[in-house]
Amino acid sequence: MKEKLRQLRFINTEIATIEEQINKLNLPSMMSADKVKGSSPCFPYTAMSFYIEGVDLEEYNSKTKRLKNRLIKKKNELLELQEELQNFIDRIEDSLTRQVITLRFINCLSWDEVADRIGTSSSADSVRKISERFLKNI
Repeated sequence: MKEKLRQLRFINTEIATIEEQINKLNLPSMMSADKVKGSSPCFPYTAMSFYIEGVDLEEYNSKTKRLKNRLIKKKNELLELQEELQNFIDRIEDSLTRQVITLRFINCLSWDEVADRIGTSSSADSVRKISERFLKNI
């Protein structure tokens, strides 16, 4: 559980990154190009080559669907882990310890910021030690 708590800050940023990736799935990355032969529409109907480009929608839809599903699956796994950790933190009996762990691992605050939020003349070292003692005993 200790390692999972330490990973929580990175889980939050990974979820945000996955959401960005899902939102950025776009057509330009799936462009196709080819050279074809044809003729001009007017007499003398001279044969010539044309360069065409476009999107292979079937391939695009297939690839983006697979990618999107994979990203959504990963995001759901991370959200489940995040929820598991939140439930663990919610079960901490001591209010001060619960606040310290929440502010540090869920809100991703520095030890100085945690101490400021806790108030009561707490120092960064004192809140860090509260966290260390708790993590040592779990």
